[in-house]
Amino acid sequence: MKNKILAMIAMLTMVVSTCMVATAAETPSATKAELRSEGVIRYSGKEGNVIIDSADFYTLADRLDLFKVRAVRQLGVMHTYLSRTAGDVAMTSADGVYAVHRKPQPGEEADPLSLDFATILEGIAVSQSIPTDPAAYGFPVGTKLFKKADGTLGTSDSDGAEPVVIQPATADNLSAGTAAWVNGELKLGTGSDMAKMLEEISNAQGTGNGLAQYPIADTYILPEDVQVAFAYVVTTAHGSNGVDGNQAGADPVLTVSSCKNQTKLLGKGYARNGFNVRIGLYYLTGLPAGTQIKGSSGVLFY
Repeated sequence: MKNKILAMIAMLTMVVSTCMVATAAETPSATKAELRSEGVIRYSGKEGNVIIDSADFYTLADRLDLFKVRAVRQLGVMHTYLSRTAGDVAMTSADGVYAVHRKPQPGEEADPLSLDFATILEGIAVSQSIPTDPAAYGFPVGTKLFKKADGTLGTSDSDGAEPVVIQPATADNLSAGTAAWVNGELKLGTGSDMAKMLEEISNAQGTGNGLAQYPIADTYILPEDVQVAFAYVVTTAHGSNGVDGNQAGADPVLTVSSCKNQTKLLGKGYARNGFNVRIGLYYLTGLPAGTQIKGSSGVLFY
């Protein structure tokens, strides 16, 4: 009877202590601080010895806390931080904790040991979200973004720049064969937007008509309205000390006095026959008659 009682005590101690570890890990305080077990229980029976040592529970508690710290640190590597100040996404599993994509100021980051595992797991899910606030990308708070005439991103609405809203990429506007994680989904680019652009160009040409070419090293003035055109611009410079390379030379420049949209499709530098070559390819739409087009050197196609 005595042995049965000791066995029951040992089993109850193990169950209660294990439950305490599990509960402590999900409460907002360091896991070890929640443990109450002390000492060692030893039981010897016919089938062997049983030892229950409270130090084991403290070791497990330390491991759980270490996991929290390392998980939150890895979130930081992925540019996602759990903060006590209002941010991009409020955690549903914890009051006053937010996931943000910019590093919080000192003192604003949530203490990893104060977080439960559900909050950390939720933060991992948010790490693949696409924030729509420019501040998450390093811009000052309140910054507005614009698409400039050459298709690049800017912060000024001058020269006809159009306002843009940050939004997740889709498979259709990723180049064919490129891939990206977007809001927790792995997207493989289809290049559909480029295919659509080429289709528009083809339709603009008309059946059986090829592209006419016009040099733009000197200003070229459009004699008529043009819906779709390509501009190829290029610069060349001698390689440094006569050696091929693409470190020298100026980037090509294209100026268009008026158009609905100007998108840079390609920018590249390479070495050729002792020269450093820079090229740029632009897609232009909605050019009215009288538009002046000039490139550092190159050709206009339409």
